[in-house]
Amino acid sequence: MNTFKQFGVPNDFTDRLPDLKAKTLKWETVCYSGTKINLSAKISYYAALSPAPYGDIILSPGLGTNTDIDPLMKTITFWALTHRHNVITFNTFLGDFEYQPSFETALRNTYPEFVTLLENCIKFIKPYSIENKNILVGHSAGATGIIDALNNIVKKDEKTNIHSVMLFAPWATTEWHETFKNMTYQRCQSNGFENPHKILPVVNIFDEKRIHAVRYLSIMPKFFSEMDAYPFRPDLMNKWNSYITIVAGENDRKAPKDALQQRFEELIKQPNRNRFQFIVLPDAKHSFLKIYDNNQSVISLIKSQRKKIR
Repeated sequence: MNTFKQFGVPNDFTDRLPDLKAKTLKWETVCYSGTKINLSAKISYYAALSPAPYGDIILSPGLGTNTDIDPLMKTITFWALTHRHNVITFNTFLGDFEYQPSFETALRNTYPEFVTLLENCIKFIKPYSIENKNILVGHSAGATGIIDALNNIVKKDEKTNIHSVMLFAPWATTEWHETFKNMTYQRCQSNGFENPHKILPVVNIFDEKRIHAVRYLSIMPKFFSEMDAYPFRPDLMNKWNSYITIVAGENDRKAPKDALQQRFEELIKQPNRNRFQFIVLPDAKHSFLKIYDNNQSVISLIKSQRKKIR
């Protein structure tokens, strides 16, 4: 079994990460969607400890999480900063928690708003990232949003300087979205939470552990229907001019490996099929919490992307 230390990540990296991030933080800014809703994301740039970095790792976390609490994002951040990589993080409204669920907030937190915001974040960092020496990593809804944002950029005939895109468990199924909604409403009922507007108050156990209190991200059910309505466009993904790796968890029920495999088969029908890769991490679930228990580790995957630099 692989251990953290074998990959240059100490067992106590979670305790050491806040100081590391404080030491390496170069700048932070706020990026806006520019829509009528005009929600924002915080973009943070962390400089590698060592001079002459290999490149940048850009992180896009999923629904109801952020790079301060998500285990996958935290692991990648620690490894990257201590192994000659800069780190750029996109923390959007999907990781902003409130102590009480909010109907007003839920109405604003739409999937199209999320996609447009990510699109602007990608454009914003272009002058600050190292061209052709960067890897954009998205997980779950953060990966799906990245796909739709990059497709929007391509449709406008605009260019990015993104070298590689790693998509961990994108495209959660419609069936899972329905299951998630039912589970959330059952929890509301069991907790005696009156919910006349049918909002979905999303909680995160890692946020709860961090602040020792329960907080909520509020979205409406239509967030998922909006996400499901975005078409799968392999023709547009073919035009990203990036290497694309889809990473599935063997035991993922939210974004099952078979469903991701089917989309990958469509991708490799495109002219740039040699740029596409599909990886299944053994025993992994949707969260990729036990990434170092897998024969094919996340860090190894990142290293494989670096070797493709032109």
